Amino acid sequence: MATFRKLPSGKWQARVSKEGKEFSIGTFRTKKEAEIEAAKVEERIYYGQALNDRHMLFDQVTKDWLENKKENVKESTYVQLEVIVRNHITPYFENKKIMNIKRVEIKRWIASFGELDDKGKEKYSYGSRLKYLSVMKSILHHAVHELEVIEKNPADKLKVPVQDAVAIKKEKVKYFNLQELNQLLDFMKTYKHQRFPEYQLYYMLMYFLSKTGLRISEALALRWSDIDGDKITIDKQTSRDDNNKVKLTTLKNSSSYRTIKIDNDLLRELKKYKMKQNELILGNPRFRKNKDGIIFQNYNGHYLTPSIIRETIRGYCKKAGVDYKGTHGFRHTHAVLLLESGANLKYVSNRLGHKTIKTTADTYLDITEKIEEDELQKFASYTKR
Repeated sequence: MATFRKLPSGKWQARVSKEGKEFSIGTFRTKKEAEIEAAKVEERIYYGQALNDRHMLFDQVTKDWLENKKENVKESTYVQLEVIVRNHITPYFENKKIMNIKRVEIKRWIASFGELDDKGKEKYSYGSRLKYLSVMKSILHHAVHELEVIEKNPADKLKVPVQDAVAIKKEKVKYFNLQELNQLLDFMKTYKHQRFPEYQLYYMLMYFLSKTGLRISEALALRWSDIDGDKITIDKQTSRDDNNKVKLTTLKNSSSYRTIKIDNDLLRELKKYKMKQNELILGNPRFRKNKDGIIFQNYNGHYLTPSIIRETIRGYCKKAGVDYKGTHGFRHTHAVLLLESGANLKYVSNRLGHKTIKTTADTYLDITEKIEEDELQKFASYTKR
């Protein structure tokens, strides 16, 4: 039978018995709250369920959450989560009891990242704050549903505040229009590398990315064995460890695993490129074969490094007289050209490996709206009386 007593502070303490020993389950604002909580604890005791420590520190909950994440997410994702926790969450909450963390504290915490600096800019971007709050919500969700040390998530339905004076601008999608793309590819087709002039690695890489929409990390992991006829299977990607050593990892999400078709023009270019690659491997001792049989290897037989690719393509764009759009620009280019040619959003979404069609629509919203407007104008012109 639970017992209750009013403390000098005005709060009520509740105590329950288990195996002949009485212990406190906490203090509450009213006797009614104490009675409700005591009833829940006694029910757990009756059914032999574990009693979790309601006085557990936030830091303990976070460590348990991270251990759980380590087993269920990619290594690179885990590293990102650990950094967010260590740098942006733990310093504020680590020594607090999980049951004492209030919603108002979380609101103050997330709002602090949006404060303006001396130049009138927010200290952290809106996107960063969204990530921090999402991680915090996940930790507290773990405390509620896995550890069962609190009854409800104090961060539930909490949103990132936006400064009235600061407009959140959607990041502009950078892509090559068809003229720019052809201008760049025409330049690359005739460009001769000093060491192996006939090995058109970067022409093939840029052409391939613009024709498939693959992420650069997906393309760099591709092997010749991943091509079967006119189909390419995407089931891995490259990443780099702390020593910049390449490793193959799982893809971003389940939707990223896909098989896509390629057109005859790309297939023909790939075959010519493969023949030249094999010719150099067999006929030139300075040109080494990659042990994994990857498509986009350098002459040393190594995987390409993203940072070197960025700088190299930036230089080629300058020589070709085309603005540099980043390596992701080729993925955006593929999507935009598909949409401009009349492909529907569902097809584009599946081809890019987006998790939902909403991701595709949100990314290319302005572009698709322009396409729809152009099509409507054609219809209006055609049916005008």
